Amino acid sequence: MDAVTWRFYVEKLLKYEVDGPAVLLFDNFECHVSEEGQRVVAEVANATVVPLPANSTTACQPLDVGVMGPLKAKLRSNWSGITGGSAKEKRLRAVHATIAAWDAIPESTVIRSFKAAIPQYPEISI
Repeated sequence: MDAVTWRFYVEKLLKYEVDGPAVLLFDNFECHVSEEGQRVVAEVANATVVPLPANSTTACQPLDVGVMGPLKAKLRSNWSGITGGSAKEKRLRAVHATIAAWDAIPESTVIRSFKAAIPQYPEISI
């Protein structure tokens, strides 16, 4: 993703999902946390971007940990049929392959990922 794609996402999708004013926690991907990226989110979506601490996404994003790995593995195993043809045809096959890979991820995997990331009985030190 680059700054142009980020702006498109914020203007066409994100602004409709944010019931601003809001604070949004994002990973440290350059277009998310750059001065320009933060400005776009502030102006278009009426939200403030707060970057997550470095190297913390595995603890904060359960789908990143427990679901994206299996999803990427399924995509890799189905990737051979995506080559060849026009760019439009390849994109369509990639979309279909991604949908099929996502549909192959059991709901229990997603639930287990969230349960692992969010402790049911957190310990508090006093």
